[in-house]
Amino acid sequence: MSVSFNKIDGPWPVSPVPEPTRNGNPARGAGGADFARDLATATATSSPPPEVSAEVQAAARAAARLHELGRELRFDQGDDGCLRVELRDHDGNLLRQVPTQEIFDFAAGKVTT
Repeated sequence: MSVSFNKIDGPWPVSPVPEPTRNGNPARGAGGADFARDLATATATSSPPPEVSAEVQAAARAAARLHELGRELRFDQGDDGCLRVELRDHDGNLLRQVPTQEIFDFAAGKVTT
């Protein structure tokens, strides 16, 4: 087996490519836009507010409790585009469809039947 490459001539003359813009602003000097640096800085300096962290932890506890009971909630988009919430067992059997209002009431701390 042999491989041969012919000389490839590009379109000449080549014109310089302008620096990219981000969010409507030109890139910063010779370093340009450094996405990795910006992401690391944003991640390192920002964290969710304490109330959001508390809500996430409460949701995790509720999911763990459901799991202990052999149940899980599945969230899906119905054919009509609306949110559909289903209570299923661990075998995937549908136990009941949960109205979204009931989910919001539960999340707000209201007792549901």
